[in-house]
Amino acid sequence: MLSVTRLLTGTATPGDALRYGRLTGDMPAHLLHFSADKKPIVVWNLTRRCNRFCMHCYSDSHDEAYAGELTTGEGKALLDDL
Repeated sequence: MLSVTRLLTGTATPGDALRYGRLTGDMPAHLLHFSADKKPIVVWNLTRRCNRFCMHCYSDSHDEAYAGELTTGEGKALLDDL
């Protein structure tokens, strides 16, 4: 994921060390400590199925199975393959 702040302003942010690595030449030293012990968070939307009705949600989902989705077993096998 690209840093919009970096693209628009050219300013480094703490997340840049995670995104672009510690060897980025213009990374201020005070931001590098984040990359030593923090790792990026990965979000994977596993299914379209959802039993919630959040006002802010972009997904038109319901508590039902959708065609073409992985089964639980297939999802676990995919994780093992990663």
